[in-house]
Amino acid sequence: MKTKLVLIAVACLLLFAANGMTQQAPLQEDWRTLMEQEAQRAMLKNTIRSFWYGQGAIVMVAPFLHDPDIRAAWDISDEQFQQIRDSQKSPEVQEMMLEMQSLLRNPDDPLMQNADEETMRRFFELQEIIVSMNVSEAVAVMENNLTADQKEKINESLLASMSEIPLVSLDMFEVLVLTDVQRQQMREIQKELEPEFEKNLEKTVDATIILQNKFETEIEKQGGFANITSHEDMREKVQAIARKLMAEDPEFKRLQDETHSLGQAFSTQFRTRMFDVLTDEQWFRLQDLIDNPPDYAAVLRKKLREQRGESVDAEEASDVWMPGPGSWRPGDAIPEAYRIERNTRRQFPRGE
Repeated sequence: MKTKLVLIAVACLLLFAANGMTQQAPLQEDWRTLMEQEAQRAMLKNTIRSFWYGQGAIVMVAPFLHDPDIRAAWDISDEQFQQIRDSQKSPEVQEMMLEMQSLLRNPDDPLMQNADEETMRRFFELQEIIVSMNVSEAVAVMENNLTADQKEKINESLLASMSEIPLVSLDMFEVLVLTDVQRQQMREIQKELEPEFEKNLEKTVDATIILQNKFETEIEKQGGFANITSHEDMREKVQAIARKLMAEDPEFKRLQDETHSLGQAFSTQFRTRMFDVLTDEQWFRLQDLIDNPPDYAAVLRKKLREQRGESVDAEEASDVWMPGPGSWRPGDAIPEAYRIERNTRRQFPRGE
């Protein structure tokens, strides 16, 4: 069985996008401390929640702009890419980050092991604000440096690849030209599913922390990222470590597989509820994007599948997955049972 993308790579994708990061942060000797892990746990939750609430799905593709094939597919120039890369955090964010570091690196209380309740509250408050502002700023950078045509290509690519994306954001559907009523309906569905989202989020983050600890330990054994000179080299090393752990660590593989399945089950439920809101015209456009993606959209799907280590050839799907009836598999952005049921509804009038 070919290796799936390890969950930590998904988490890193979200964190890189939210923080405008393009390289792995240097490892700290004390990364295993409880405070470090709690801070990381909160960071993951806040980042994923930002995407869940629709704050810039377009930012999720930012790390892929390092790939010249992706830039060529979306007609993004080297100059635009450089402007996006060179964007700076606001002075306000930089000040809050310095305050966080001062709390975490207090020489009288290393890593806040004896911090009082107010200090802890302030630390996590700053972290939540920084994540939200980083996402907002990253959205602004993408919006300000890309043309309307480029943004439409990206959003169509995201819709066409929604089965490959760990989290579907409401604003991904905007490319279908939603009405105000439809947006409200989608928000109501999201609110209804929020308790389940939070429950899954807890499980996902708990597993991610364990996976990342294992991942970081293996990175340290291999000398870290000291000799990494490019984004591509880093991606290859991350994938190599993921393959090694999936093959040699049963707990790592079990947690990765369980969390992947949990996320896909919820994502499928959420997506199909969103599909019900679409008019027939929007529904047919969505189906066409998924079934017959334009070349510029197909490139992202191919890269996502390659990153996960799975075959992009449908004929080889049986080598990767052995799904039971009604289960999810790569490429099933629209569950077949739902597709059949929805396409038979045309005998009943729907608003266009």
